[in-house]
Amino acid sequence: MNKTNHPELENLVEELVCTANTNIDKTEPVVSGLQTIGKKLLTEYELKIDINGKTITIEPLRLEPYLFCKGFADKFMHYIKDNIRYYGPKQRNRFGKLYIHSGYSGVDLVLSNNENYAFSFLIKNSRISVDGEIVLPFTKQYGVAGLLKDHGVPIDYDEVVLCAKKVPNKSVVFQTIRNGLLTISERDDFSKEEQDKFNTLLIASFIELKEHTSCQFDFETGYGGDRAVVEYLKKYKKEHPETSVDELDRMRKQLFPNGSKSEFVKEFKN
Repeated sequence: MNKTNHPELENLVEELVCTANTNIDKTEPVVSGLQTIGKKLLTEYELKIDINGKTITIEPLRLEPYLFCKGFADKFMHYIKDNIRYYGPKQRNRFGKLYIHSGYSGVDLVLSNNENYAFSFLIKNSRISVDGEIVLPFTKQYGVAGLLKDHGVPIDYDEVVLCAKKVPNKSVVFQTIRNGLLTISERDDFSKEEQDKFNTLLIASFIELKEHTSCQFDFETGYGGDRAVVEYLKKYKKEHPETSVDELDRMRKQLFPNGSKSEFVKEFKN
């Protein structure tokens, strides 16, 4: 169990920040980098918290990234305000550690290695074990935070928790938008026009769609499991242009047997 040495992941983060800072106002390469890191976290990593003689293991099932740097100033990031707003004070230079929100309202995994940028992934859905026994097979954002509180994990917990999985999860990784951002009020530093550059980016990643319902995940309206599968198939079709619509439809049924065909028809059969 290695909680401190993740050079491949750290390199991906460094590349992401460099890409963002050298491609200002170009979101596509940043979106691609966020998707890559999200996929790696979901399939290759888990979080382990040793507290009061117990080991809590969090397996993320859906993650939402928040990045604030010179070239990608996502002001949906948490901030503190004195004379000016300072974004991500708890999400800087704490690679592999938790950021537990005030009031235990959520938990992020921090992936920033210095003070020049803030970067973390909010754990929206997860599976949680305590001493190897699954206690929450599928829980939402507040469930993660609540369990940590119940087990005495303090808000300012400052240990590295990131661990490589012994066996990678081979589930298909899908992308959707982050929840709750479409209705955020305009601020003096964050106009609706600027918000719209970030609030529909397909940068939230999730797995195990087939094992759960779209309602369980509680996706943003209009961006549910069916839409995520279509986005996955669009990308697949782009990489494999010879794939027929019938073949894509067979893939759709395998990826999400309980899903609807309506989004697929709108995209591929018009």
